[in-house]
Amino acid sequence: MKVTGIQVFWMITIMDLGMALIMTLTPSLQAAKQDVWISMLVAGCIALLITLLVTNVALLYPDQTLIQFSQTILGKWLGSIVVVIYLVQWYTILPIVLRQFNDVIQIMLLPATPKEAIMFIMILLIVYATYSGGIEGIGRLSEILGPVIILMIVVVLAASLNNVDLKHLLPVYADSGMAGIINGAKAPASYLGHAVEYLMLASFLYQPRKGAPYAYWGVITASFFALISMVMATVTIGVNLSPQMWYPFFEMSRKISLFGFIENFDALTVVIWVASVFIKLAIYLFVTSYGTAQFLGIKNWRNLIWFIAPVILVFAMFPKNVSEATSNYLLHYWVPVALPVNMIALPLLLLIVGKMKLRRIRTQTNGDAL
Repeated sequence: MKVTGIQVFWMITIMDLGMALIMTLTPSLQAAKQDVWISMLVAGCIALLITLLVTNVALLYPDQTLIQFSQTILGKWLGSIVVVIYLVQWYTILPIVLRQFNDVIQIMLLPATPKEAIMFIMILLIVYATYSGGIEGIGRLSEILGPVIILMIVVVLAASLNNVDLKHLLPVYADSGMAGIINGAKAPASYLGHAVEYLMLASFLYQPRKGAPYAYWGVITASFFALISMVMATVTIGVNLSPQMWYPFFEMSRKISLFGFIENFDALTVVIWVASVFIKLAIYLFVTSYGTAQFLGIKNWRNLIWFIAPVILVFAMFPKNVSEATSNYLLHYWVPVALPVNMIALPLLLLIVGKMKLRRIRTQTNGDAL
């Protein structure tokens, strides 16, 4: 299974952008108010820092996945602990994203449809995509759906221009301050930090040593469109109303009316959401199945899909409502734990120890040669 650099670019872009647009605008607005655009710039810088770390770690052992080089760098026991920490991230985010997908679809389109039916259909789709195509098939799907998602976002943003009121961006800094801006940056930074999955994807590249620019451009593209979308939602809805909404980006699209008869642009945002969640869940199902198989020494990673998929569906039923599925996970695990530990601290640890280990090996090799 191999993927191209452009496929990695689209996978990272879609993973970062879809969830950042829908799930992070409200907490960012609540913290930073009209300065959410500054928070988004800070979040983009944090995401680029994460990308810098993970791309350099992947270059140490370009033919190995995170599961393998963690143990190569840190040893069997400490490396296994690192792997388990990432497995916890992957196994918990799958049911949460699935439940978030269900809640959005129920609120926006299908309020009377049982949540079990919506989630079961999505599970069937991602199982089929992952089992039949693996990461290669998912990469090709990303290459097809990525430009469509970007085009639809551009259409929604362009159609919203006639509702813009720039006064909603004033005053700058006075109401939020540095603390508010930093707090507003945490949620989008954590979702843009999905570039950390490059640690698993890099070894599947045709040219693993040349994959870093695609990861950077994926993060930059997602950060740019998330920034523009957040600004547009702010200047069209306002900072008083939008922080009280679950999904301001959707609500912005509902306000669009062109020429008195072109309306209902919220259908485009639903397509954006469904396509991005589908790719994200498929990538995570592959990473989780493949990573678990490597960790446990199971030869056929596809067999684990039949275990993981039902587990995802069962755990997605646990949250009682959209608040538990979104806010609790975001505020109690994803931002305070996954962002600083999984996305920054552990890649930094692997990079430092890995470089020291390779330097020592080179020194010993040169000494033996002399």
